[in-house]
Amino acid sequence: MKRDFYLIIFIFSFLSGCSYFSKSSQGDGIVAKVGDKFLLRRELAGALPGGTTKADSVNQAKDYIQRWVKQELMLLMAEENLSDDQKDVQRELDEYRTSLIIHRYQQQLISQKLDTVLTASDIRQFYDLHPERFILEQHIVKAIYIEVPKNVAKVDQLKRWMNSLDDKSRTELEKYSFQYATKFDYFDEQWIDFSQIRSRMPVSLTNADDALNRKGFIETYEGNKYYLAAIKDYRLKGDKAPFEFVKDGIANLILNNRKMELIDELQKNIYQKGKKENLFKITD
Repeated sequence: MKRDFYLIIFIFSFLSGCSYFSKSSQGDGIVAKVGDKFLLRRELAGALPGGTTKADSVNQAKDYIQRWVKQELMLLMAEENLSDDQKDVQRELDEYRTSLIIHRYQQQLISQKLDTVLTASDIRQFYDLHPERFILEQHIVKAIYIEVPKNVAKVDQLKRWMNSLDDKSRTELEKYSFQYATKFDYFDEQWIDFSQIRSRMPVSLTNADDALNRKGFIETYEGNKYYLAAIKDYRLKGDKAPFEFVKDGIANLILNNRKMELIDELQKNIYQKGKKENLFKITD
């Protein structure tokens, strides 16, 4: 594999026509140079994925070298044009290292100690105890939607089928829809964002609250099509969301809360341990 890679670099060097890729520089293991920075052949080899064809490897090598050169040129310009204070990044590096190490330690403890078992009762209890967290930011509905050519639209019959809950009406509606409807969707057993209905209908609902409060039908014609939505149930923006609408997301909320509680407890325990063992001192 290594011999193949060196052959690829030789091919690339030959094809590139760059005088820098001379035999002497190959002997030094240097692939590219910007200022006093060098890209070595072994670094390039480590950066490229294995298991590719020679042609693909040549292209990948070219791309990597180009990216490396551009980055080093940008860094060179930055070094020349920024002040010493602007180039002093040690504090940021220290802060990043501190944050990264703490985060990794916290993740290790979370994976070891976090209780991830959730019951249906846990989820329901969280919903009941935190109503303020489940205020709707949009209207939601349960509805049936149909769009049909106007010349075959049996409006009264469609409304009767869509209003009925019996299996026979549902079957008749489905048969009719399969034959004539250009669009047809059941949303009567699940909550959806009202915009999914509203965006399909060429009707300007200047007051969506009023349209939903009628809890019946929203209908309109345009061109040769008839649009009908039967609103079975709804909740308005600002209402508490139905449990069914938010229950799938509650599990994540509970686990996130448990994570935060675990981290808080960890910090308190470490602080108390440090205090007990005189690991720190706070001066006035």
